[in-house]
Amino acid sequence: MKPIFNRAPLTPNALAPLPLGSIRPEGWLSEQLNTQAEAAKGRLDDLWPDDMKPATLCRLEGLVLLAWTLDDAALKALAVERMERLIDSQREDGWFGDEDDGDYWPLVAAMKALRQYFTATGDKRVLVLMDKFFKYQYLNLSDRPLRDWSVARGAENMELALWLYDLTGQKHLLELCRKLRNQTLDWPNYFHTFANTVPMSKSLKWGRLREALEEERNEPLEGEKRPYFRTQYHLSHGVNVAMGLKAPGVINLIKSGFKEQGGFRFGWEKLTRHHGLANGLFTCDEHLNGNSPTQGVETGAVTALMQSLETLIGLGDFAPEYADILEKVAYNALPAAFTPDMKGCQVCQQVNQVKVSEAPRRWYNDSETANLYGSEPYAPDYPADVQQGWPGFVASQWYMTADGGLQAISYAPCTVRATVGSVPVRVKVSGGYPFSQSAEIEVSVKQPCEFPIYLRVPFWARQPMIFLPDGEIMQVRSGETTCVRRRWRTGDVVRLELPTVPRVTKWYHQSGAVELGPLLMAWQPNEDWAQRPDGAWQVSTTDTWSWALVRDEPMKAVYDEVPGAFGVGGPPVSVLVKAVEVDWPMDGGSCASVPMVPKIDASKAQVIELVPYGGTALRVAQFPQGRAVEPEKK
Repeated sequence: MKPIFNRAPLTPNALAPLPLGSIRPEGWLSEQLNTQAEAAKGRLDDLWPDDMKPATLCRLEGLVLLAWTLDDAALKALAVERMERLIDSQREDGWFGDEDDGDYWPLVAAMKALRQYFTATGDKRVLVLMDKFFKYQYLNLSDRPLRDWSVARGAENMELALWLYDLTGQKHLLELCRKLRNQTLDWPNYFHTFANTVPMSKSLKWGRLREALEEERNEPLEGEKRPYFRTQYHLSHGVNVAMGLKAPGVINLIKSGFKEQGGFRFGWEKLTRHHGLANGLFTCDEHLNGNSPTQGVETGAVTALMQSLETLIGLGDFAPEYADILEKVAYNALPAAFTPDMKGCQVCQQVNQVKVSEAPRRWYNDSETANLYGSEPYAPDYPADVQQGWPGFVASQWYMTADGGLQAISYAPCTVRATVGSVPVRVKVSGGYPFSQSAEIEVSVKQPCEFPIYLRVPFWARQPMIFLPDGEIMQVRSGETTCVRRRWRTGDVVRLELPTVPRVTKWYHQSGAVELGPLLMAWQPNEDWAQRPDGAWQVSTTDTWSWALVRDEPMKAVYDEVPGAFGVGGPPVSVLVKAVEVDWPMDGGSCASVPMVPKIDASKAQVIELVPYGGTALRVAQFPQGRAVEPEKK
């Protein structure tokens, strides 16, 4: 099917997602996805059981994405079976699923899976189901309003209704979105004013919030009702915040204003300032909790933020920072959340994580087992389907443009198949990005044809260049998108050179993070893995981890062989830095807060090797930056 662009009167969009299955992973990215698929096949009944309970409905999108991204026959057969049952469950009034407790959120999550299924298969019964459900909502929202999670995540509901509007043009869907907006938390205003500038553990301790929620047990977050503590709970909940970041962009399609147009930018700048971490996320264990690198990041927030960014790229005006943030999250926080075989997953990761164990940590309200690598992160009370991360990223590497071309968002190895005009086109990306400084794009066409290819140049590239098939060299600017319009022939190759050097970025307590392109680099001690009786994995080390970077010392990047999936084999790239061991103790199960500008004896500096954060279980990635002093004379 053709990509779907916005229909008037919605704000026009320059980019639209390609149908699911149009982009296939190659190279290391294919290895990563196949590792995920093999891990999933070992426990299909656990991940996607043969029922339609709310928890199952919330996981189905991951199944559909993985099945068609890999064109995996077994996963596709299971997905078809689950989608058939879902479609057949719809009542005459529009409700579907086994249960009718008035909670819209599981059904909205299921429709996200159905939408992906439709783009992959063209099954029009999906449109019938969505149409009947949205008519049910349109007629019943006054008497059966959104509640709890649906109130926090109403933008997901609106975005699906607007997608159906783009296909059908039914005006009542626009009116439904206005009703939904009135019942959804006001994320544009929240990000504009942003009251959560202090860690929740200091501003509203979990014990007090838990008591207050019990006091408000008869005052649900429902429709336009906003009981104070329930509202605070949802506005500070990390996964909700990650989903809420797309809300201003969604609302902007139907009501464009200052807060809507700048909503993501306002929110992201404030989240980064008050809760930001070097791995591309903000703290949430499970609520916003400051910017110390020993605070946690829930994996549900990782995948939710990725999906918000992928949605925003295709909604309207495309801002370059969306892709920069998406790459940073996908190449760092996402792989770090899983074991290398992807059979285990953390509920909560730390940027500075020197022990994976069941132990007290300064979480807000996550449990003492939250950073174990468990085989059951998908329990019913876990709010996100983390299976969607990698296949969703693959499906969002390239978009169709409104002028009939293609645009690259990232350059990980993949093959893109699309129809430009009436001509089938294949674009193959190779080169090992992000573990290399170049990428090759080879074009194959059924017959010679002219169309534009837009190439995003990341902000970190130094003197980037594009080499065209005819030998011409284009010198381009970092942080911009370059259009290559030509008459393409099979065998044409465009090569991007994206030189980069290690750089140090500043974070909490004046800590320094070493970054190389989109990769966060980390010190990884030797890891001793041990499996617990319950099947979860804990990891410890006897190695030194308490390093401080020596300020203003040169760093060197070393590139190795062709990369494999994260955490498999040796690191494909490393950075050599000078560091000194400092006094930096443990605090419960975590390392203590980053020492602020410790005094160091530069004569004791050693060269240590940093590796990609995404391939580590134990690591330090936000280092104290030491101030050299003369050693004391005896």
